[in-house]
Amino acid sequence: MTNQRMLRTSRFIHSFSVLLIKKHKLPPRSKFTISMENECVEAFMHGGRGPGGQKINKCNSKVQLKHLPTGVVVSCQETRSREQNRKIAREKLALELDRLKRKEETNSVGYIKTERELALQQWNQQSKKSKSKKSREKHTQHAIEREEQRLKQLQEDEKLIREMINQQ
Repeated sequence: MTNQRMLRTSRFIHSFSVLLIKKHKLPPRSKFTISMENECVEAFMHGGRGPGGQKINKCNSKVQLKHLPTGVVVSCQETRSREQNRKIAREKLALELDRLKRKEETNSVGYIKTERELALQQWNQQSKKSKSKKSREKHTQHAIEREEQRLKQLQEDEKLIREMINQQ
């Protein structure tokens, strides 16, 4: 088997060895449970930092959640609505607790991604590869069409030159 053929075969095997991620089949988000709710202390604060200007700063909608067993603190001031901020803060806390749990399981240091974040990262990479592949195919197709058009023009020019020579 030639090296080029082996290279093509290894690319083929490699491209199908990675599982394809579908956007609607991602791993679930971390859930905020009732037991987590019992272990949290919630505080409402006057907002005053970050984007939003007057419409955010004049509201007392900032929510801060502290998980007592771990000491993780999450605050949220993304909207003017206190209820929406409470919901978002609980989602953020569930995500942070999931990361902390994964960090303890793997005994690693630094930022740990959840299964969902890893799947989203892989999905984005797939999307980029797909877009670049389509772009390359489109470029080569246009190049082929331009070459065919050039050859057709050359044939017409050659035919015209022969007719001119025959008329003389």
